[in-house]
Amino acid sequence: MIYFLVTKRNSQPIKNFLRSCGKHFVDRITILYYTNLKVLRNILEGTFIFSDFDLLTPAQREVVKQIFTQLSERHPHLTLLNDPNKVLLRYDLLKKMYQMGINRFNVERASESFHQLRFPVFVREANRHTGSLTPVIHSAEELHKHLRVLKLLGYDLFDLLIVEYLDVSDDAGVYLKFSAFVLDPRIMPRYLNFSPHWMVKSTIAPNDLLMESKLFDVQKYMKENPHEAWLRKIFLKAGITYGRADYSITNGELQLWEINLNPAFVNPPRNPRKDNIQQRAMRNLFYNQFFLELERIDCTSTGQVRLTISENVLAKMRTPLFIRVKRGFHARLVKKKPHYSIMRRLCYSLVRSWIKLENK
Repeated sequence: MIYFLVTKRNSQPIKNFLRSCGKHFVDRITILYYTNLKVLRNILEGTFIFSDFDLLTPAQREVVKQIFTQLSERHPHLTLLNDPNKVLLRYDLLKKMYQMGINRFNVERASESFHQLRFPVFVREANRHTGSLTPVIHSAEELHKHLRVLKLLGYDLFDLLIVEYLDVSDDAGVYLKFSAFVLDPRIMPRYLNFSPHWMVKSTIAPNDLLMESKLFDVQKYMKENPHEAWLRKIFLKAGITYGRADYSITNGELQLWEINLNPAFVNPPRNPRKDNIQQRAMRNLFYNQFFLELERIDCTSTGQVRLTISENVLAKMRTPLFIRVKRGFHARLVKKKPHYSIMRRLCYSLVRSWIKLENK
């Protein structure tokens, strides 16, 4: 049995996997919610994959650290992936990559001084995978205006990162993004995407001529795994044994953007005609490896796991209503569906109007 620990609000990635490409693992992978840790008091032994630390509150992370420590001390023979005592979240990870000279771009929290950062920059959330919340910003004055808007929209400045923008486009103005999984100790290429826009997403349109022209590069990356040694070093420094790294390359230097602890799994489209040849090739090559690694870590023990978890500890795993409402609002601000786009434009317009009134 493999246990996958997630937050309830971010359980869709693993659910999607079990509904589609990974449906033959449905009886061997059990999803455990952090809000229901009491089941760990008496459960069959298995492999435990911890994820979503970035979506937990600091108090909840401390609880998960205690759970992990109990598991490792009482059942040292079990495979436990992603030790919360070692995993670096995005801010600490990117800081470390910059200080080690691996990344050429720096990052600061919006609540701290950012005078040492080099413009241009952009702003993104510290613990969510929503992409940039701003366009590329070229001055401190412009940055302060954007932060003012985001603060009025309910964002906590501590939870926002100011990231130095690094142009990784090639001579033709094309941006690329590599992605690779780790399921310790295996490193597996997941995809290579190209885009004319600096914020590269993994979605590929069926008629994407740019991606079609890059089929050779995609297949070469997926089959040769050229950055395996570099990625192994990165995952080791990050303390991450399950997750997906997103990175790029500029002037021959690899640059890490982030590591997702609960990465998405792309489902095949229902209509085969819309299944892009590059997407299908990458998906098949990845899953051929991923399935073998899941087979490897699957635990068939019939022993029992018994942990000491008090009701007071369990209560800490219930996220306060205010935080849930705020997170839900911010999640809808960045969704691309038409009705959410209307809501986003309306909210931003109201906030900017308020700022204008304040300045009069």
